[in-house]
Amino acid sequence: MTDQSTSPAGVLCLVVGPSGAGKDTLLDGARSRLAPTFSFPTRVITRPIDAGGEAHEAVTEACFDALERDGAFALAWRAHGLCYGVRASSLDHLRTGGNVVVNVSRGIIDAARVSYPRVHVFSIRVPEAELRQRLLSRQREDRDAIEARIARATAFRVAGKDVTEIVNDQDPDTGIGRFVAALRSATATP
Repeated sequence: MTDQSTSPAGVLCLVVGPSGAGKDTLLDGARSRLAPTFSFPTRVITRPIDAGGEAHEAVTEACFDALERDGAFALAWRAHGLCYGVRASSLDHLRTGGNVVVNVSRGIIDAARVSYPRVHVFSIRVPEAELRQRLLSRQREDRDAIEARIARATAFRVAGKDVTEIVNDQDPDTGIGRFVAALRSATATP
């Protein structure tokens, strides 16, 4: 990660939450309402481009490792057998006072807090029964894998003065509205 602490900066908005919480839907909706004031970088992922899910820059694991060694990523992590990265160049918007919104792993929050002067975390939550139903309807995993995901989701809560929790348990428009309002509120000039 790059130390940006001496630069005037916008807010680095980190979006976290379990698979099935609706993060991609919220991000897509917010992007359509808030760009270009907010930037929504495309993540680099070691997943084939045609695998479904979010639009991303697909790379091999060897390519990812080389990019990471070369310092190409501002944020990088591994989860669920994949590598994820946010290119350092995609955070340039912060230096000009713009805000950047990115879906990340909860495991990198503390490192981002150290590396960037203005970080706000948006923890997307869904009631357990709703999360289970969403994961089942996707038909990507068996019931045991789904229960393991739910156990991880309910066991870990993100905390801090810089955290806004958003319960995404309604229709997409309501969830997007909540998320957009939270982004605007958290990034308003003090």
